[in-house]
Amino acid sequence: MPTFIPITIYLNDRSILVASIPDAETALQQPWPFMDKPSRLEAIRMIGECLAGHCTQQAAFDAFKAAASEQGLLKRKPLSVGLRKFDGVAEDLL
Repeated sequence: MPTFIPITIYLNDRSILVASIPDAETALQQPWPFMDKPSRLEAIRMIGECLAGHCTQQAAFDAFKAAASEQGLLKRKPLSVGLRKFDGVAEDLL
């Protein structure tokens, strides 16, 4: 199975790297803040459909990302000092 650009979700005070459909399936089996949210249940369904060959991997991965985002599990790391400086320079140029 192809891998995707990895995303990190945060569950139960630990980070989980998700870069493939099997990774997403494993992450969905963990306790989520809202286990019965429709988006999580849809992601579970889509991952199952993908593994059965009935939908694209991209569609299943997108459903997983949407569910994780809705529950606030996707968090960005703070920008590095270098990127913050670069942003400041770019703002000065505009």
